[in-house]
Amino acid sequence: MSSTVRNGSCLCHKVRFTVEGDPFTCGLCHCSNCQKATGSAFMTNAFFVPDKLTVTEGQEFIKAYDDNDTTSGNTLIRQFCSNCGTSLFLSSPMKPGWITVCFATVDGQDWVPHSENRPEARCSWVTELRMEPEKISPNP
Repeated sequence: MSSTVRNGSCLCHKVRFTVEGDPFTCGLCHCSNCQKATGSAFMTNAFFVPDKLTVTEGQEFIKAYDDNDTTSGNTLIRQFCSNCGTSLFLSSPMKPGWITVCFATVDGQDWVPHSENRPEARCSWVTELRMEPEKISPNP
């Protein structure tokens, strides 16, 4: 049985990548760092096992920022396109079994988040979010 391969890119299309299959979980993060990284009310992430993500073009445009000032205390490596600034991927040296892909960078995805991280930091005007029950084990 073959799994779906989806294409993704940054806004300027200098960075292109593929993800294989569906994420093992999806979630929203309302922490202030994710709000600042996206310039929005929250970051929406799809979690994959790292070998399901392949950068196909523009590796040289991917820059990383070690976010050491997180609410969990764990460093997050935030990767983004150095040309257009699009947030692309997040990972953690403390949790090598996953990498997140920012939802909107994946073409044709229709995933629905399963959980919220830091809901206490949710912007007051975000009053309703659709979530689905977890269907796939969050432990790859």
